[in-house]
Amino acid sequence: MSFTTSAIDKLPAAPCGDDAEPESVLAAADLAHALVGLGRFGSTHARKLGSLPGFRLCGMVDSSPSAKPVADLAALPLLSGIDALPPGIESATVATSDGTHAEVAMALMRRGCHVLVEKPLCTDRRDGMLMIRTAQQCGVVLSTGHIERFNPAFDAATLAWIRRAALRHRGSAHPFLRFRRFSCREANALDSVLDLMVHDLDLLAWLCAIPADAPLQVVSRQIDVRSARVRVRLGGLAAELESGYDSMASSARLQVCNGGRQHVLDLRDPRRTTPDSDDALARQYQDFRRAVQGNGRRIASGADGLAAVTRASQVQHA
Repeated sequence: MSFTTSAIDKLPAAPCGDDAEPESVLAAADLAHALVGLGRFGSTHARKLGSLPGFRLCGMVDSSPSAKPVADLAALPLLSGIDALPPGIESATVATSDGTHAEVAMALMRRGCHVLVEKPLCTDRRDGMLMIRTAQQCGVVLSTGHIERFNPAFDAATLAWIRRAALRHRGSAHPFLRFRRFSCREANALDSVLDLMVHDLDLLAWLCAIPADAPLQVVSRQIDVRSARVRVRLGGLAAELESGYDSMASSARLQVCNGGRQHVLDLRDPRRTTPDSDDALARQYQDFRRAVQGNGRRIASGADGLAAVTRASQVQHA
């Protein structure tokens, strides 16, 4: 089974290289930013944005009656709707429930906001296409929060090495990359595909410089109570992915099969921890800001996010 996204979804991949912030970006004015959704992820975003250089958090929105302001940002009012946001908002984060991402993001883009949507970009491919079209019509940037692109395991040297190795493995029947990602939550194993495996479907494409419109072929699939396991072909490369719940601890691992040798990257290695001022979320926001200024490097575009959702849906329904 294979599927390809349409031409509207195709955008160039972010280049790899030095991630240092250029002086022109550092000197630019802070973005007046809003956050929509104050659940577990949204609260994390709020705390980060409250002290992140390059952003000025001007409004938080959550329509839930149980929503509470973030303790460190109590001086900032909690608004019940996007219409209550003050004028002049330039960019926004959407961290609402997955099924509302499209509606909220499009409302913000129609206000002229550049938008970063937590993954998954959407839950329905048709909504994703409307989001991309809306961004184009409104002249704004639509990005997807595939934060694993900013994992310290993928420094510039490692990324370049994987991409060189991928070129040598194209056309091979043996898996080049093997992903395994588990959460200690309890949920249906099939749900892990859009919740967890979607990270690795994006990483597979990004690490190997495979375009968003490349067709995915599901070679085999196995779903049991605990996990979902799949073998796919994408961009001429074979890969295996596994995701699931009910693990003793959350984990994420990538195995690179290169020339008969196995290289394992622990994507949750505590030895790779960085200061809060330079963690993966901070780096993602810095690159989102660069994208708004036309110079994004690693940030997942709306097309990238839609490709990951489309491929996850294909795995779910294979």
